Amino acid sequence: MRQIFDAHAHLGTEKERQYREREKIVTMICAGDAKEAEILDGLQGDWIRRAYGLHPWKASEEALEKMMPWLERAPIIGEIGLDSVWCQVDMDVQRNVFRRQLALASRRKRPAVLHIKGMEQEAAETIRDYPGRYLVHWYSDMNWLDAYLDQDCYFTVGPDVEKDPAVQQVAERADLSRLLVETDGFSAVQWALGEEFPLSGLRGALENSIRWIARAKGVTEEYAAGQIEENFKRFAE
Repeated sequence: MRQIFDAHAHLGTEKERQYREREKIVTMICAGDAKEAEILDGLQGDWIRRAYGLHPWKASEEALEKMMPWLERAPIIGEIGLDSVWCQVDMDVQRNVFRRQLALASRRKRPAVLHIKGMEQEAAETIRDYPGRYLVHWYSDMNWLDAYLDQDCYFTVGPDVEKDPAVQQVAERADLSRLLVETDGFSAVQWALGEEFPLSGLRGALENSIRWIARAKGVTEEYAAGQIEENFKRFAE
């Protein structure tokens, strides 16, 4: 069985992690706060790629201070960003936390994973102040994509690519050398595709996204999978 690369997920359950290891799903797992960071740090397996970043849903000065020791030694910073849709955290608090983490990533030359929802224009303008390597995860807005394409960002294609035009435009317009695929974790796939979606279908969800990208780019599925693997390694390693 060939390795497949999931560029964005979370801790999930022990059962999900066992499945990922068994199915050879090399996974970038994001720890969104200090508690999750401690758990992630204790996990074993060469299928894991670790990322640490204070998630905008959890943004606060206190939480950021607790996260700083993890951020200082993180190989990848993320997921970090701005969200005006799915959380009630004060936007000024989010902005401060976002900028401080961007500054750290830029200063330490670490790649960063971005969570952007409802704040696409502002976030694109913000990251211009912090030169770096950015992965925009599951971009789902019909507007402002050009602002990220212009900055040579990487993008993940979410598991709902068959039905979401915003995700489809990412697969169609971003260069193949900047595309990755993601699940965002098993619970997110269920949210996107239906509660009845089985854990055993997780690898298939990634394969389906690769298949969609291959069709959009006019290449074979094998070629697309190889390029996505190369992109993952270039970004994360």
